[in-house]
Parts: sequence; C-alpha cells; structure tokens
Amino acid sequence: MSDLVEVKRLFKEIVGANPNLPIKGVVKSIEGDACSVVINEKLVVTDVKLKATLNESENGFKIVPKTGSKVLIISLTGELDNLSVIKVDEVEKIEYRQDGLEFLFDSTDKKVMIKNNEVSLVDVFSDLSTLLKQFKVSTPAGPSGMVLPITIAAIEQLETRFNQLLK
Repeated sequence: MSDLVEVKRLFKEIVGANPNLPIKGVVKSIEGDACSVVINEKLVVTDVKLKATLNESENGFKIVPKTGSKVLIISLTGELDNLSVIKVDEVEKIEYRQDGLEFLFDSTDKKVMIKNNEVSLVDVFSDLSTLLKQFKVSTPAGPSGMVLPITIAAIEQLETRFNQLLK
C-alpha cells in the first residue's frame, strides 16, 4: 500500500470523513496566510490555507478566523498538504489587496482601513479636518476671522469619531 493511500486511510479513520468532503475543526492558531486546525479534539493539522494559494503575492482576499472558532476545511485533491478553510463561524479580519488598493476590516481593534498607493481614507478625513479648522471666507470687511470655538469643538468631535472607526 502506498504512503498516500495509507495517509488517506488513517485520516479517514481519525476524522471519520472523506478528506475530499468538508471537515469540521477548531482554529488553534493563525500563522500568516495559514492556520492550524484541531480535528476531533485529537489531530492538529498545520498549514491550512486561508487564501487559495500560499505565495509571496500581497494581492488577494483573505478571511482570518478567530482563534478557537469553528471552521470547515477541505482538500480538493484529497491530500493533507492541500487543505483550505472554506467556511468560518467567527471572523477576526477580512483583508483585500489588489494592485495597490487595500481594505481591512479588523475586529481586534474595531477599525476599518481603506487606502490605495497614494492616499488613505483616514488621511482624507484628516486633511478635511485641518481645512475646516483654518477655513476663512471673504467678507466686505476683508477675510473672516478665526473659526469659532464651537465650530472647532465640533470638528474635533468629528476627528475623534473618524479616528475611532478608521485606521
């Protein structure tokens, strides 16, 4: 019997499932674009992919499950070194990167990041806040004076709120 056939037989025996069907597990740890998953409270499988492939590219879409949450994993080839997460009960992060465009939803700090190669959403809001604090208009008597303290307070409240949401 070949080693591959024996591994599949043992895996099926331990897990009680065909490795080509979804397998239930619990996330033990996250390691970059992969994770370790505990199956049937006995077997720890490492290098389970969170993306379609493990490569050096920053481009792609990745859902990072919370440690300790339940997941479904599958091997489309039936081999243990090709397992991927296909469903997640609890999400810690969602990341998307493609050709300089990035967004991140992060439940660890409860913030969102949206940016491209040139600017981020938090930078745009910061620039707007700075502009509003220095805003002056032309009047018949010349340029207006400083922004009123009540307006500065409202702008600072806006800054606080967008900094609570954006990275």
